Amino acid sequence: MDLNRRNWLRGITLGAGATAFRPFLHHLEAAEQGQLPKRFVFVLKSSGLQGEYLNPTGLNHGGDQLVDESLDGRQLPATLTALEPLKDKLTIIQGLSGKMTRLGHSAHYGALGGYKASPHAPPLYATIDGHLSESFPAVFNHVGFKMGEGNQGVTFPSISAKGKGQQLPFQQNPMAAFENLFGSILEDGDLKKKYTRTGNVLDAMSEDIRQLQKVLPVSEKEKLGHYLNGFESLRDRRVKLVSMQAMLKGNAPDLSDKYTSRYKTHHLEAHFDMAAASLICGLTNVITVHADGLDSVYSGIGIGNNVHAIGHGAGYATLSAQDCRNAIREFHVDLIADLAKKLDEVPEGDGTMLDNTLIVYTSDNAAKHHSVGSDWPMLVLGNMGGALKSQGRYLAYPSYGRANHRHTICNWFTTLCHLAGIPQDFFGQPDMALGKVEDQAGPLSELLA
Repeated sequence: MDLNRRNWLRGITLGAGATAFRPFLHHLEAAEQGQLPKRFVFVLKSSGLQGEYLNPTGLNHGGDQLVDESLDGRQLPATLTALEPLKDKLTIIQGLSGKMTRLGHSAHYGALGGYKASPHAPPLYATIDGHLSESFPAVFNHVGFKMGEGNQGVTFPSISAKGKGQQLPFQQNPMAAFENLFGSILEDGDLKKKYTRTGNVLDAMSEDIRQLQKVLPVSEKEKLGHYLNGFESLRDRRVKLVSMQAMLKGNAPDLSDKYTSRYKTHHLEAHFDMAAASLICGLTNVITVHADGLDSVYSGIGIGNNVHAIGHGAGYATLSAQDCRNAIREFHVDLIADLAKKLDEVPEGDGTMLDNTLIVYTSDNAAKHHSVGSDWPMLVLGNMGGALKSQGRYLAYPSYGRANHRHTICNWFTTLCHLAGIPQDFFGQPDMALGKVEDQAGPLSELLA
């Protein structure tokens, strides 16, 4: 880094915006020193991700030996065509199991946590996205988006958690999400005033809570502390958003008709636009998109049945159930490819933002509508600055029930921890049917450079 620039970064003096801008300056100085940020995007669909429709020509999974092949010269399946220009950054992973999760219609928290979970009970542990978000804090440590059939602004789909009993929220209504993420730039400026007023109210509430804590027993103080942390985080977040007005204004997505469309597929498009803008602006480093639910209808791409009906074999008009599943998968992949291309257009260090971002596409339900958890396919885009050993790669691990099978989604989660620079040998719970716990420890060594 240029010495004069380093001195300027360290010596800069800020006034009222010092607190809000200090993280940005730290990030800028770290980038100048080659310590680039790491970002993670998880995209989950419901009703399973069918592995047989992810295989390039000439490659198959389901055997008793590891298949490790380059994608160079291989033709991707039709629904993955949008990833062809990004094939040198694509890894297709087959054969990981997840039988330690809840089986059936959804693994819920287990899909990203590797443990048995229920939608009707609090999460037992952090999920991988929540865990990473705590390690890479930002204005919003974690941002969640969901396409659903309701109109509520915030929903809790039982997918992500930052710890025991701490589920993470997802933005469902695009307009509400835009206001929450980029509202400080709306033209009339009223939101900025509202943020200021809200901050004053939150300050008063925080002081009231502190006074109340003095007279509460220990157990109740702890509960109240969670509320206090929430109020203070909300206040601090609004201060940061207002101070980042110029940066947000230059990178926020346009408020187009898809934000208010009656088609939920347009909402999902808006969510991906906001995901890209949030990463580019530095609002967050970890995003989870729960792309749909069993009640979701893809009317915007010509599919009138919901995902649950399609999973049970119902087609729509002239489309078979498989035609519908293929169209939905292609729609998701197109959105992921567009997100990746946007990041690839932003210079960062000696490369682009995509070089320091990992995008994972999988399902909350393994490979099938009624999951048995024996195969959990996924697509991975990016290589995290070369830390992920892939320049276009197909990996199919020995299938469940074969003597050589020992790799589970939990090994993938520990791999992500290693890529993030926070290595650990266990994440989630082991599958006791696979034998000794120690034999299931560690990352997927084939993927680490």
